[in-house]
Amino acid sequence: MSSSERSAAFALLVLAVAACQPLPRPLADLAVPGPDLLAVPGSGGIAVLEVDGLDGPRGEAFAAALAEALQNREVPATAGSKMRRSLYLLGRVETRDIGGDGLEIDWDWELVDDRGGTVDRRQDRDVMTRQDWQRAGPKALANRAAPAIVALYNAQMPSAVAEEIRPTVFLAGLKGAPGDGGRTLPRALATAIEGRKVASTTDRAAASAIIDGTMSVTPAGPGKEKAEIRWRVSRPNGEEVGVVTQANEIPAGSLKGAWGEIAGYVALGAADGIADLVERIPRQAAPRR
Repeated sequence: MSSSERSAAFALLVLAVAACQPLPRPLADLAVPGPDLLAVPGSGGIAVLEVDGLDGPRGEAFAAALAEALQNREVPATAGSKMRRSLYLLGRVETRDIGGDGLEIDWDWELVDDRGGTVDRRQDRDVMTRQDWQRAGPKALANRAAPAIVALYNAQMPSAVAEEIRPTVFLAGLKGAPGDGGRTLPRALATAIEGRKVASTTDRAAASAIIDGTMSVTPAGPGKEKAEIRWRVSRPNGEEVGVVTQANEIPAGSLKGAWGEIAGYVALGAADGIADLVERIPRQAAPRR
C-alpha cells in the first residue's frame, strides 16, 4: 500500500512506551555552565540541548525548533541557554523498521538538574513512513515531539490549589479488526487520550470509564471497503454513556497486515469524542496538597 493510500485511509497519531536506556549525559556542561549556557531572563522552564540521533543540519536546528514549539504551548524554553532555575532537556531518538514503508520512531526524554541528576523521564513512540521521516524538517518533528515534553514539564509544576481528579479509562479492546489493529489501535488510543485530560489505566476496577470497540469491514464497490469502528463508553457498572463512531472508505485489503501509522490516525480521530463522553461521568475533586 502506498503512502498516499495509507494517509487517505484514516486520520494518525503516535506513541507507546519504549525501552529505557541510558541517555547521553554531558555532565560537565550541566554542572558548570559555560559561556554558551549564560542565564537569560525568565524563571524556571527548560533548556533544550541537542538530541542524540538527529544528525546534520536537521539535528543542529531541532533544539531551537523544539524550544519554539514548547513556547507556543506556554512552556518557558530556550535552546542551549540556561534560564534561572531551569531544567535541562536531554533527548535521544532511534528508528526501527516495522515492515513495508513504516518506521517506529522511539524518543527518549530526560529532565536533568544542574548537577546532572534525573528529575523525570519519559519514553514515547511515533509511527511514520520512511519517506515522511526523511522529509520531515526540524519544525515538523518538534511539533510532534512537543506534547510529550509539555506533559513531562507540567508534572514538575507544584500546585497549591484543589484539582479535579483526571478521569481514568480502561481500554477493553477492539473486536473485529483485521491485521494487527486489535493490538495497535488500542495502544495508540491510550496515548491519544492522555493529552485530553484523561488517563488510561490497566486496572479495570480503578477506572472511571470503560471503553470497548467493535470494528466491521464490508465491501463498498470495486477495489474499496467501508471500515467502521464504534467506540462504546460506559460506566464501570456497565451503563452506557455514549458511542463514538468512525467510518471511511479505504482501499480493499489495506488493513489486513500491519496498520503502522494508520492506527495513530484513527486514534486521533476518536480521542476527542471519547474524552468528551468520559468528561460527562461525575468525579470528585482531589484533596489540597
